[in-house]
Amino acid sequence: MLRIYLKFKAQYLKTEMEYTLNFWMMAVAGVLMRAGMLAVAFVLFRNVPDIAGWNEAEVYFILSLIFLSEGVCNLLFDGVWSLPALVFRGEFDVMLSRPISPLYQLLAYGVGLQGAGLLPVGLISYFLSLHTLGRLNPFSILLMVPFVLCGAAIRVAAILIAASNVFWMRADGLSLTYLAHTVGEYAKYPVSIYPGWMQFILLAVIPYGFIGFVPALILRGERAVLLSLALLGFTALYCLLARAVFYRGIQKYESMGM
Repeated sequence: MLRIYLKFKAQYLKTEMEYTLNFWMMAVAGVLMRAGMLAVAFVLFRNVPDIAGWNEAEVYFILSLIFLSEGVCNLLFDGVWSLPALVFRGEFDVMLSRPISPLYQLLAYGVGLQGAGLLPVGLISYFLSLHTLGRLNPFSILLMVPFVLCGAAIRVAAILIAASNVFWMRADGLSLTYLAHTVGEYAKYPVSIYPGWMQFILLAVIPYGFIGFVPALILRGERAVLLSLALLGFTALYCLLARAVFYRGIQKYESMGM
């Protein structure tokens, strides 16, 4: 199955790389957009010492995981964003006709070139934040792997759940998908600064708080073991929920022209 996935990605990458300038434009756009976020945090902390007990380096750590998880999703799983368009163009029928899981095909569909710019920005921010916090050691560096993998999985699951509404609403599913993404952007700052109802949304409904905020708590040593288990367990459950919603939606699918 991995070989098939890589073949899919290789073909989509060839298509995207047909125009080299487009690749560099998307990569640079990814760098500039996320560098802007870092600049906002930089200016903010020039005027305040901390945000509800969170210092500048800790916010950069949260942002780094936001960038890294988004970069991984863009490069490897950007296809989930295309689900509404595939349904309304009738191309989803082709996925259903192949002897391969439609979810697997959807995850392998397309390549988001902005990820090529997001990853280096995220890596630089991650290492600089660890250095500033005095935690630049092999263990903290290795933690990046499970943190980013869990963050990417949660991000993909959230987008998949939102995009799957196209099977029920019979309308452009991108609106709800972008809404979920936009709400999730609030998790680029510590979730604890928001009121209770917003914390609930960012930790349970659109759980982007598990991408950066919860790993930051783990790095702080606040109930590290319990939160690590919660991160792994919640990621697995949320991915299973997304899968269930997707396949439940397929049962409602009425083919092209619906």
